[in-house]
Amino acid sequence: MPFAPVNGIDLYYERAGAGQRLLFISGTGADLRRSPRLTDGPPFAAFELLQYDQRGLGQSAVPAGPYTMADYADDAAGLLDAVGWEACHVFGVSFGGMVAQ
Repeated sequence: MPFAPVNGIDLYYERAGAGQRLLFISGTGADLRRSPRLTDGPPFAAFELLQYDQRGLGQSAVPAGPYTMADYADDAAGLLDAVGWEACHVFGVSFGGMVAQ
């Protein structure tokens, strides 16, 4: 299972596919243990996809809160650094959209 140390916590992430790089940030109620995933659909097959469980969700660490939007955004940026991506598209759903912004 791939974990990346980011901002003092371990974030669980998955990578799949080939093509342009895309960071997918899910909404609050989603994590990578749930199936089916929005990213299982054909539109995402054209990308090298990086998705992760946000802090406090799924298989990622649950640090003491409260969390700020800056914490979530820093986690996303830190994950990109951890996997060596200097640039990518970003797609966020619901709460993930706020993180992406």
